[in-house]
Amino acid sequence: MKTIFITGGSTGIGAATARKFNQNNWRIIISSRNNKILNQTKKSIIDNSTNKEVYTIPCDISKRDEIHKAVKDIEKNIAHIDLALLNAAAYSPNKSQQFDIQNYNLLIDVNLKGTLNCIEILQKQMGARKKGHIAIVSSPVGYRGLPTAGAYGMTKAGLINLAESLYFDFKKLGIRISLINPGFIESASTNKNSFPMPFIKPASFAAEKIFNGLTKTKRFEINFPFFFLTILKLTRILPYRIYFYVINKITGL
Repeated sequence: MKTIFITGGSTGIGAATARKFNQNNWRIIISSRNNKILNQTKKSIIDNSTNKEVYTIPCDISKRDEIHKAVKDIEKNIAHIDLALLNAAAYSPNKSQQFDIQNYNLLIDVNLKGTLNCIEILQKQMGARKKGHIAIVSSPVGYRGLPTAGAYGMTKAGLINLAESLYFDFKKLGIRISLINPGFIESASTNKNSFPMPFIKPASFAAEKIFNGLTKTKRFEINFPFFFLTILKLTRILPYRIYFYVINKITGL
């Protein structure tokens, strides 16, 4: 039985993906800061499955010592991690468009530094056996700058660039790197948005795409829904003058 470790696994995409892998006979280890919700998610998965190999690890990825201890405990007491889905993230839309350094620091600590903390210990464990798979969940918000998304978009752009770089570096270590860029998915995070969210999909849709992309293909980037993400990708080649004009017209900001 293979093992997947999912950060941010108590709700949203993380929880839905845990259910999908559980249904396909994977050992599931989910992590988040909220132990109560973690245990509720674990119970929900077990109660609806014959596969009882579900474990919880309460952990704050922004704290290096915590995530290092968590991964070491998993590898020692449960199983080697075959696949790590680095999904945990903070989201705080800046609706006022005011520059708030505290918001930037929060998102940097969780989305960037937290992910790096995970990768550091996973690389040591997987690199020692020259086998493993790390999937980094970013966002198409990281493709180009958008209004009200300075802090969040910056961290997600950083994760996209990081994944692209580590693809080359970790390949030599026997570690596969994947990048996941979901469109709008129903969750507590998207509930904070006050703007229209085209092509929004349920978390189960994301889980299906992630499972198939990570286990049935060798694609580096997994993005969905296809039509919406294709449009967003095309904006990356627009000259700034045209891009700023289009975004201004669409958003009115």
